[in-house]
Amino acid sequence: MKGRRHFSFILASVLALSLTLTACGEANNKQAEGNGGNGAGNESAAIEPLGKYDPPIDVTAARFITQDVVYPDGQSESDNAWESLYKEMGINLSYDWIVKGTDAQYFQKLNLSIASGEIPDILMVNSSQLKQLVEADMVEDLTEAFEKYASPAVKDVFQKDKMALQSATFDGKLYAIPKTEPMIGAQTPVLWVRTDWLSAMNLPEPTTWEEVLQLSEAFTTGDPDGNGQPDTFGIALSKEIINGYPSLNGFFNAYGAHPRIWKKDDSGNLTYGSIQPEVKTALGVLAELYQKGQLDKEFGVKDGSKVAESIVSDRVGLLFGPSWASQWPIQDNKKKNNEAEWRPYPIPAADGGNATVQMPFGASFYYVVKKDIDHPEVAVKMANLFLEKLYGETADYLKYGVDGEGISTAKYSLIDLFAPDKDLKRAENVAAALEKGDPAGLNPEEKSTYDKVLAYRDGGDLNFYGETYQSGPEGAMVVLQQLTDEGKVIAEGYGGAPTDTMGEKRATLDKMETETFTKIIYGALPLDQFDKFVEDWKKLGGDQITQEVNEWNASQK
Repeated sequence: MKGRRHFSFILASVLALSLTLTACGEANNKQAEGNGGNGAGNESAAIEPLGKYDPPIDVTAARFITQDVVYPDGQSESDNAWESLYKEMGINLSYDWIVKGTDAQYFQKLNLSIASGEIPDILMVNSSQLKQLVEADMVEDLTEAFEKYASPAVKDVFQKDKMALQSATFDGKLYAIPKTEPMIGAQTPVLWVRTDWLSAMNLPEPTTWEEVLQLSEAFTTGDPDGNGQPDTFGIALSKEIINGYPSLNGFFNAYGAHPRIWKKDDSGNLTYGSIQPEVKTALGVLAELYQKGQLDKEFGVKDGSKVAESIVSDRVGLLFGPSWASQWPIQDNKKKNNEAEWRPYPIPAADGGNATVQMPFGASFYYVVKKDIDHPEVAVKMANLFLEKLYGETADYLKYGVDGEGISTAKYSLIDLFAPDKDLKRAENVAAALEKGDPAGLNPEEKSTYDKVLAYRDGGDLNFYGETYQSGPEGAMVVLQQLTDEGKVIAEGYGGAPTDTMGEKRATLDKMETETFTKIIYGALPLDQFDKFVEDWKKLGGDQITQEVNEWNASQK
């Protein structure tokens, strides 16, 4: 591949593709009903973005199921609302293999599948695997299928997030459907605080960084749960210090550090956040907190589920986490201990005001289609179906989004994607409707949220405690809207496909970063080892990646 020498051409092609998709969207919808659009290559068939396959087609897939996914009684990963819907659409979906657990476990198994040369028809990949599969000519060019079959709703998502499509484009050809997410709600951190502990200890809500550090100490040494035992600590943390759950992205942000993203310097060049001096400052403070017992002594071997157990068991009082932390594990804590109360706050900056918090790139994962399958457009049509059943004219959000018991059924869909501003708009519209006491005008998802907030607020239904403090009037999305309005959200600055050196070196560099940061916090390495890490990062590929990233950056001007 000669991807680095074609960035300008790629950008022009993607923009042209976007314009073409917009122009043809309405025409596609008005075509006469035919045989369901059976195949992108069947020129005599009507193109129907939501058309059924008749006769049905067989499709294989690999599946990743996160740890928080649950099923209503009698349902499973192969028997649920979405599986039934696919069958109604003439798609007989079966799974070559399924991983229930962490994304790391899924991608490890996927690497073995790729190495063997045997992959299913549809699978979710990360950016490095996407590049690997494209270079190996193992996945389908989806440019034509996307142009012909993508619904107006899907096209609109990528009009709002053009960089997502660009990141899946190689030499002017689209090789994947980006799994776009509203990262402002999915990954951007706020500060979650056990406010019942504040009340018990007569402590103020935190408005300065000094007060946050004081809370960490008080929640560690002041017996906030009142059981007379030294069994609590200040700040939740998992072994995935950066971009994990829970991570310390927000803690670093307080010091003006933005690890694991690329951001522009004063000259307009992209620099890597993890090697900046502000990171060293934050690591020094974290090492002090660890020595004082304010971090879990065993954080380096605990994944997100283990940390969640600590939160649910009333052992920790501060969490730097995303908006959805209220739904897991905070809601489970509330259900176990009804006295527990958590509230979201802006993260204060160490030098005053609110910190500028970081937001990752809107597409971390991608859906690819195996080379030479009969119906490559099926993945595009599944994406169309997802947005239609959640937000379109035939939407049934309580069946395909979140059911009446608060179970997220949208996670059963094989392919999903969201508009980047979806969560902010939902919170804004729900707050306005609650103030008026009138849900008229809300879309199905917003109406569902409205009903759940009322169910908790007026009926005390703890199944919707998390929804209330994620998207309700006092929720995390309101905090994030405030930060957005203040210009206090910084997004990932690099939106291209993985560069050549990224594909070769990034996994090794990321591992080195995590290991070095962990050892510094533990006290196993001195703080000055950070300088050696920066030196090694540059030598082992970082400088070359920086050059490649800035070649892309220059092509955008």
